[in-house]
Amino acid sequence: MTPKSDGPSLEQYVETRFNLLLKRIKEAQRAVEKRNKAERKALDFRFAALKEANLTALAAADRAVSKAELATEKRFESVNEFRGTLDQQQRTLIPRSEVDVLVRGLDEKIGNLTKQMDQLQAERMGIKGGWGYAAGLAGLVLTLFSLFMVLWKFKG
Repeated sequence: MTPKSDGPSLEQYVETRFNLLLKRIKEAQRAVEKRNKAERKALDFRFAALKEANLTALAAADRAVSKAELATEKRFESVNEFRGTLDQQQRTLIPRSEVDVLVRGLDEKIGNLTKQMDQLQAERMGIKGGWGYAAGLAGLVLTLFSLFMVLWKFKG
């Protein structure tokens, strides 16, 4: 006696369940693939945005470096110009020791000229005084001569 069943056989039942399971697995795989595609798309978008942001940051950094280099160059130009001015001053300005020697020489010359002027003034004063004495002597001689002539007239 074999029992009869009203429903599907065990083989049909397992096959049906197996097919349903495969169907759900395929649906799950499609859902996972769909989600993976969406995530990949989102990641690609993020990477593109990051790449763009990095390029922008690098460009800004390059501009900043260029500006800094330009400012440094200008500063060095100013420093070099200042060095040139100092070199020129060093070549054209006279050292203190040489100035001291020149000033001492000029002081000696001025002292000598002052002595000469004093001597000349003294000599001139002597000459003026001498002329005064000469005029006085001439006046005395003339007075004596006049007196002598007057006396000679009265005597004779």
